[in-house]
Amino acid sequence: MRNPFRQRTTSLAGRLALAVFGSVALALVVGTLFGLWQEVARYADDKRDALTAVAGVFAASGARATATGDGNAARETLRAIARRPDLIYAGIERPDGSTLADHGLAIRLASDLDLDRGVSVLDLLGSRTVQVRLPIVEGGRPVGSIVLVADTADLTARLLAIVRASLLASVLALGLGLAVSYALQRSITRPIAELAETMERVRADADYSRYARIERQDEVGVLAGTFNSLLETVRERDARLARHRDRLEQDVADRTADLSEAKEAAEAANTAKSSFLATMSHEIRTPLNGMLVMAELLAQADLPDRQKRYAEVVARSGQSLLAIINDILDFAKVEAGKLELERIAVRPGEVADIVVSLFGEKAREKGLDLAAYVAPAVPRTITGDPVRLGQVLSNFVNNALKFTEAGSVLIRLDFAGGRLRLAVKDTGIGIPSEKLPTIFTAFSQADQSTTRRFGGTGLGLSIAQRLIETMGGSVGVESVAGEGSTFWAEIPLDGSEIELAPPLAPAAAGIVVAVEGGATATALRQRLYDSGFTVLQAGCEEAQAAHWIIDASALATLAARPGTGGIVFAIAGMGDPAAGAVIDAAWADDLLRWPVVQEELDAAIAALSAGLRPSRNTARRPAAAGALPQFPAARILVADDSAVNREVAIEALARCGITDIVTVADGQAAVEAVQASRFDLVLMDGSMPVLDGYAAALAIRAWETEAARPRLPIVALTAHVIGSAATAWEAAGMDATLTKPFTLAGLAALLGRFLDPAAASAFAPGDRAGIEARPEGSGLLDEAVLGGLVEMARTAGGAFAERILGLYEEHAPLALAELHDASVRTDVAAAASAAHSLKSMSLNIGGRAIASTLARIEGEARSGGACPTLDAVGEVEDLLARTLAALKGKLGPGAGADTAPLRAAG
Repeated sequence: MRNPFRQRTTSLAGRLALAVFGSVALALVVGTLFGLWQEVARYADDKRDALTAVAGVFAASGARATATGDGNAARETLRAIARRPDLIYAGIERPDGSTLADHGLAIRLASDLDLDRGVSVLDLLGSRTVQVRLPIVEGGRPVGSIVLVADTADLTARLLAIVRASLLASVLALGLGLAVSYALQRSITRPIAELAETMERVRADADYSRYARIERQDEVGVLAGTFNSLLETVRERDARLARHRDRLEQDVADRTADLSEAKEAAEAANTAKSSFLATMSHEIRTPLNGMLVMAELLAQADLPDRQKRYAEVVARSGQSLLAIINDILDFAKVEAGKLELERIAVRPGEVADIVVSLFGEKAREKGLDLAAYVAPAVPRTITGDPVRLGQVLSNFVNNALKFTEAGSVLIRLDFAGGRLRLAVKDTGIGIPSEKLPTIFTAFSQADQSTTRRFGGTGLGLSIAQRLIETMGGSVGVESVAGEGSTFWAEIPLDGSEIELAPPLAPAAAGIVVAVEGGATATALRQRLYDSGFTVLQAGCEEAQAAHWIIDASALATLAARPGTGGIVFAIAGMGDPAAGAVIDAAWADDLLRWPVVQEELDAAIAALSAGLRPSRNTARRPAAAGALPQFPAARILVADDSAVNREVAIEALARCGITDIVTVADGQAAVEAVQASRFDLVLMDGSMPVLDGYAAALAIRAWETEAARPRLPIVALTAHVIGSAATAWEAAGMDATLTKPFTLAGLAALLGRFLDPAAASAFAPGDRAGIEARPEGSGLLDEAVLGGLVEMARTAGGAFAERILGLYEEHAPLALAELHDASVRTDVAAAASAAHSLKSMSLNIGGRAIASTLARIEGEARSGGACPTLDAVGEVEDLLARTLAALKGKLGPGAGADTAPLRAAG
């Protein structure tokens, strides 16, 4: 292989020799040229001096002849020029310039160089002749002049002599330069060449044991030393690599083991998190199932209007609680940007009504006034996601109520420029200006004292912002510390997807709004003004003949009907004892519930505009959606290990006209029932003893294939919405899933899908409403669930409550016995199953405390593998006895007979 370093070294030596040779040659050339220049200058001076001296001799000799004009004598004087070979011409001129006598060339040359005037070296080199002129003086006066002309032939000889001397000196100098160049080449380039050779051998042979020889401590020596240090570093690196290679296999094995452990730990943590979320969702949904179904059944019962509204609020609150659960599970989707929005018809006014209804109790507990105002320009219907729209508005209202100690909270809906604006104004603590830019940041509040005083994480506003941004809108806040805040959101609406509200007919009547709540008074006055009413003050003269809207408590204190001829509406919250009193005393024509909702207000305004005195409870919410579709010919199999859940399913199916219902308590019984009889649909719980619902579904599908039977629709009835159990129904060959808690509308839609598709398309399940519900307390019984059961008993008769209580009293001790036996045998799986069964039926009947204890036992058994101790079982036994005693007082004989307390409360 050709050595590139050798090539570079040779080139360096050649350039060094060339540099020495060139510098010497250049110096010699310059010196020679300079010597020639000086020689030419000296020649000119010498020539002038010589010619001037000769001219002086001739001028002295010919002065007499010139003065007398004797030409012959003058020529005789000039004959001596022949004795000087360099003189080629001599002449004597008269003062007038004419020639008296001359000798030599007959013709004078114009190019004769006049030395008397000063000449340059270049002029002298370019001329062959030079001349001098000297005046001839006689008796002290000039009588003429003498001119001498000489050639310059001797100049060439002098210059050639100089060139020969320079050439000789150049040869000697070049020889000396080459000798110096060779010496430099040996002292400089040879060590570099040797270093290059060493580097090439190291590269070619990969032999890092070599060393570069260092002859002297100059720059080349430093370079060689650096190279040697580099080789030493490479040798040390190779040694370390060799040692590392020797133990590399062990290191890889150790690190692989560490990574495996870390991976297993991460997977275990992820599994635990997923299991926790799945369990949490399941445990919350299970009691909600009974509560929501019972609340819906109660709302559809034949009740007085006010009690019906109460039941509607309970049902709506349960739906809102379910929506919150779904929102918690959807938060990860919001973070990942994968949240999908619905595109269905939405009534903005109804969304506002739902929010004020659900937060009315919270506002009442804090002594705050809560109201909503919907501007006339707001469309009657828009296309959007009602759940997310309600969630945004709820987050704003919840935030306002949390940070408002006194005063009011006003919701305002406006529409302008194709954008729907939601605003919530409060009279709370306000927000410092420096905190406003971060108020929508997740887990952020104004300061730490705010968190300690009011609680919360600041997550609600962040979720609201992201939801609005997903809708293509924007959010903002306007606030002054100590004066309150206004949170707003604007959403762009497509003009083709909105239905405008009809124009308002002018009322042209006077009305007095005498209510204490600032938000309610503002909303009422603005709404009545929009409808064309003249809003009057209570003390003015026109107020006597005007219509009135007044607080029920104020009316009760007045103990008389205000005014003389107008219509009177009293505003009263739920449970306000003054409500019934003012109606019974005829001090008011009808009631408006607080917080005032748009539907009731619209009915009241219609009555006021027409001047018609309403009958009692004219101003009520419109009836709920149309009747449920009926499927009287259907035959349904319900498989659930909880007797309470089976009873709820039977009652819910009965509302859809289904009376031919068969129930079983385990999966094996479900398989046997399907093989023995014909069914149109199976509602199958997932977690059951003997054979769980998923295994039972697989067994049914295998039997259908073997026996060539038509496919039977099987619907999973489960409270699992996340985790592996949430998708197990698909693997089991089921056709759909109905998530607990289900609504009557959801059940009806499901039945219609499999029993009558036309009914399913005509009856869509109700929308979720993501509204915050009142948190559950910690007493022995769940009053909300019990209230639903009591109301159900009032509608269906006392036998219903007794039947539910009897079933629980019969099956709960059996489940407790199974738990006790599992504890004695330390059978963790059996203990978890028994705890789950008893917990499920306890939650559905309102046994809050015992269900909480059983949930802890089940969780420890399923996640930690811990079997409950006998002491823990004894605690459950004690709670069961107390729960049964309390339930007998609530649901015992006559529980559904006395409805007077509820009517009095209304």
